Amino acid sequence: MFEGIERISVSSDWITLIFLTVLILVAVLQFNFSERFSKLFSLIYSEKYYTDFYKSRPLIFNWFHVIFFFIIIFNISMALYFALNSFKGPVENDSFYLYSKLLIMTSLYFGIRYILGYFLAYIFELEEGQNYFTFLKISNLALISILVFPLLVLANYSAGVFHKFLITFGLVVSVAIALFRYFVLIKNEKLSFNNIFYLFLYLCALELAPFIVIYKLFVD
Repeated sequence: MFEGIERISVSSDWITLIFLTVLILVAVLQFNFSERFSKLFSLIYSEKYYTDFYKSRPLIFNWFHVIFFFIIIFNISMALYFALNSFKGPVENDSFYLYSKLLIMTSLYFGIRYILGYFLAYIFELEEGQNYFTFLKISNLALISILVFPLLVLANYSAGVFHKFLITFGLVVSVAIALFRYFVLIKNEKLSFNNIFYLFLYLCALELAPFIVIYKLFVD
């Protein structure tokens, strides 16, 4: 009389544990850095956050950024995991293994990018500009990771067209914010080059080279 309806979902216990870990990290930030955490959201409509915290020391390796780094890589890896499952179908029999691989790839990407950034900054004598650039990237990735996190939670418990819509919407918003902040970086001339060609060459090398290395290591 009653027929069961199959629920298509990528939900599993390990995803819930990842979400709980992210929530705990967010709670730690809110408790220990409540003022800075609240001001982070001002990046949506102004650049005051940059001026308030650019002179803080250490600029990059502080606890606020360290904790946010884990939130960022957890969320980026989860977004990639959902995207792969939504648009290409299950690509691994073990879903946690796939997520772990994406997590390692994401961590390596940021690690390589950081090392390469300071190497290029040393060559072009742009250490101060690179510090600001890294600070800018971390700040905006932190904001994006917080804004996208509710979409990831909703996507995990959705199915079908709505699931794909949430993943697509999250990716589009993330890319749009990232591109807009690149424009802000160039507008503020924190990376000053006499020739605009060298500026874009620098930025392309900084962003694309780590991706190529990760692709060669894990895909080729």
